[in-house]
Amino acid sequence: MEDQAGTIEKGKFADLVLLSANPLEDISNTQKIAAVVVNGRYIRRAELDKMLGAVEAAALRPRP
Repeated sequence: MEDQAGTIEKGKFADLVLLSANPLEDISNTQKIAAVVVNGRYIRRAELDKMLGAVEAAALRPRP
């Protein structure tokens, strides 16, 4: 696995959370998610917000 993971570089697998501010300067910056990369797919903030909205709406729907 060491040749496939463990660092960020071409040819390796990684899921990433990209932040818009430095969490070392303020821990609350961990909540400032600009995008994620998961399973090789780049997902922008706007798409993340749509996904979250759909999940919230589904959770609020009455169940039969």
